[in-house]
Amino acid sequence: MTPPVSDVSAVLSRADLLAALQLQYDWGVDEALCEMPVDRLSEATPQLPPRVGTERQDFAQHLPAALSGGDGARRMPAKAAGVSASGLSGRAVEEAPDLPTLMRLTEAPGDLFLARTATHRLEPVFVEGAPFMLIGEAPDADEDRSGTLFAGEGGALLEKMLRSAGLERGGISMAPALPWRPPGGRTPSDAEMQACLPLLLRTIALCRPGFLVTMGVTPLKMLVGPDAAVGRMRGRWTDVSVPGLATPVPLLPMRHPLQLRASAAARRNAWQDLLILMEKLSPEE
Repeated sequence: MTPPVSDVSAVLSRADLLAALQLQYDWGVDEALCEMPVDRLSEATPQLPPRVGTERQDFAQHLPAALSGGDGARRMPAKAAGVSASGLSGRAVEEAPDLPTLMRLTEAPGDLFLARTATHRLEPVFVEGAPFMLIGEAPDADEDRSGTLFAGEGGALLEKMLRSAGLERGGISMAPALPWRPPGGRTPSDAEMQACLPLLLRTIALCRPGFLVTMGVTPLKMLVGPDAAVGRMRGRWTDVSVPGLATPVPLLPMRHPLQLRASAAARRNAWQDLLILMEKLSPEE
């Protein structure tokens, strides 16, 4: 006879319970069902949140709109930067004088959804004199476990790509598009990208790279616009405006290293883009 739900733990081993918990974590479960039935028909019909606009907002106003709380699902918790609701403003992040201060201002407490579900926060890597900055996707499982940018197989493939262009990983500045992995590795929402955009922009401004190389669609959408697509834009340079920098920064979109496994065409595109990158790095005659 099947035991009651309340007695399930009595017939499952500790390893089984931990495995079930890990499975729910990987699926992105963030809410437990109550034991008592709920009459959903008696509840008011939920109102859908407004769609996130496609217009680029002013940088100084962008962070409060995304993080200060308020009505609508597009707004993030007011304490998303690790300080009280009244202690953070977009200007505070915009005027952060260095990366350590920026990281401290944007520490995420438990009430930021991505920070609650992620294992580690990825932080940018600044290399003095680096020729460019590499911007990766939202963290994958390897990056989330290790807290290291481009970890695991993606990192190994990246290093091979860089070596083919005469570069070493240790000589390149890097930053994540989002510092925290979305639950279950799902695609980041528009609101999540909007919330993390000011941090990415300020990171670029503080590192002042000569140009940017984005790997994957998420950083490209955040920096260029929601309609940007790697397949349509790769192979050519695009200028992006970054608050705090006097001139636009050239950006080269590339596929993420893990996408090279998809097809021979993906690997051919990656090599073509590496040739464009090497041409940019070669001294002008």
